[in-house]
Amino acid sequence: MPIFEYRCEACGHKFEAILFGAQTPQCPKCRTEKLEKQLSTFAVAKGHSSASPAAGCGQGNCCMMNGACDVN
Repeated sequence: MPIFEYRCEACGHKFEAILFGAQTPQCPKCRTEKLEKQLSTFAVAKGHSSASPAAGCGQGNCCMMNGACDVN
């Protein structure tokens, strides 16, 4: 499900909206449809990655010659 970010041109309120199909977003404060779509970015929480580099990789002691890491 895509989440879209908007800024209301009438009152300046910034908000996110989940839209289905041909739904038209409205400002939750003033109910206008005069909105500016914002550049949306995604967030990644630190410390919640399931993929961890091998010990030593990315710390200056990893040799990436021919795609091989000297740790493995």
